[in-house]
Amino acid sequence: MKSTKRYEIYRTAIAIGIALLLGYILILVTVFPDGDMAFAEKMRAAFKEANESFKTFLLSPILKQRSGEWVFNLRGFIQWINESVPIIITGLAVSLIFTAKHFNIGAEGQLFLGAAIATGAAIYFPSIPIITPILVILIASLVGAGWSAIPGYLKSKWNASEVVTSLMLNYVALYMGLFIIKTFLRDPNAGQLVSLKFSDSASLFLLNSRYRWHSGILIALALSFALWFVMKKTTWGYKVRLIGNNKHFAYYSGINTQKTFFQVHLLSGAIAGTAGIIELLGYYGRFVWLYSPGYGWDGIIIATLARNNPIYVPIAALFLSYIRVGAKTMGRYTNIPPEMVSILQATIILLVTAEAFLSQMRQRAIEKEARSTEEAIAGGDANE
Repeated sequence: MKSTKRYEIYRTAIAIGIALLLGYILILVTVFPDGDMAFAEKMRAAFKEANESFKTFLLSPILKQRSGEWVFNLRGFIQWINESVPIIITGLAVSLIFTAKHFNIGAEGQLFLGAAIATGAAIYFPSIPIITPILVILIASLVGAGWSAIPGYLKSKWNASEVVTSLMLNYVALYMGLFIIKTFLRDPNAGQLVSLKFSDSASLFLLNSRYRWHSGILIALALSFALWFVMKKTTWGYKVRLIGNNKHFAYYSGINTQKTFFQVHLLSGAIAGTAGIIELLGYYGRFVWLYSPGYGWDGIIIATLARNNPIYVPIAALFLSYIRVGAKTMGRYTNIPPEMVSILQATIILLVTAEAFLSQMRQRAIEKEARSTEEAIAGGDANE
């Protein structure tokens, strides 16, 4: 098992390395100069600009240049951490449902509808410090759980494909959420479709008020640890993992698989439902989305990179938000489009999920571990 885990770490690291190399090549092609220069001069100019752009891409979330020296970039760092919060939470929700080998991809709708309905509570609830944000987040969580329960119930009762039902419900949640904001919660004095501002007591505690570093990261990390504990240290988590490995074996072992499936959908939806409102409470102070923010889809990428392990989800989310912030900064200072990150994401996911990628390395690692175990057993027998 150790060799398998080591293999997965190596494979993920190599996939990221290949993706970054591909990113560098794309930058090099993008900045390759036109004109009547000699080819060698063009290459030198292209490498020089590509190196500068790539350095900005890799370092800008934590470092910036001031008077010719690299110094800590507090603003970029806070942006990096803040952007990781919602995708950590959706990554946890998706990793839970994927562990049970169910493919409810409705996290996007759950977080959107949860945020839209909880917005009403954030605006009109009595202002009670600490209590109000907790109640608002709980409401979003309940909405997410209820929305996720629909495909969960249909799957458990009639074996309806949760992929289709959850996907279709994403669109229903989007338009239902926009209807709620537009009809009941819209700020008529704003120049665009946004909600009224949340009450002051509904906002999350700020770790840095200048750049609005909110405490959502602490909630996300606490959720990660809590879900890891549930999945690794409790009987219920063991049931979910067993069902994911072999649902027929789990069923004939006496586990109520349909009931457990439904519970997984509820818990996953409850987690996903909080992702949107936590960002709104912490950063924006009102509902601002006119379309789906895409965090639910990011959760699928995060869960895949983390191999559905809750304790690895924050690492994967921090990596993804890091390269996104780096790409945005690079886009501001160069002609490189930040959408390049989408290509990097696709490359990483393709290589990480491709079972044949580096499969020989895995086979050699397993054989080596088997030989070591066999030699250890043989040595023990000889000593006896």
